Amino acid sequence: MEKLIAIAALGQKAYGKWLFLRLLSGIIIVIGLTIVISIMVSAVLVGSLAAAYFALLDYGASPHMAMIGVGVSAVLTIAMLVLLALTCLHHLRRMPTALLKQSPIASQAMDTLDAFTEGLMVD
Repeated sequence: MEKLIAIAALGQKAYGKWLFLRLLSGIIIVIGLTIVISIMVSAVLVGSLAAAYFALLDYGASPHMAMIGVGVSAVLTIAMLVLLALTCLHHLRRMPTALLKQSPIASQAMDTLDAFTEGLMVD
């Protein structure tokens, strides 16, 4: 019976490591896609600002007024994106504390199980 429990605990630890590696590879993929998407969004924003500038010039605005209009819209866009990034960062800072909150009994049980599996692996 004890060996069956030990095998189940080892299986649970191996599954946990496999799940962690799968989660890690998923995070790497998301980071890569985020970089590519941010480059594409930057190109679209720069192109749209240039198009807005030339459209304002075509509609008869002076170069100074067109530059001020495009500059104000660029600053507002940057401010909006910074606020969005700060909100996401604040959310990420709160997440680990919410995930790590577990009952003391469960925490002690996990510590006991970890010590048991470590002792089992030494033999």
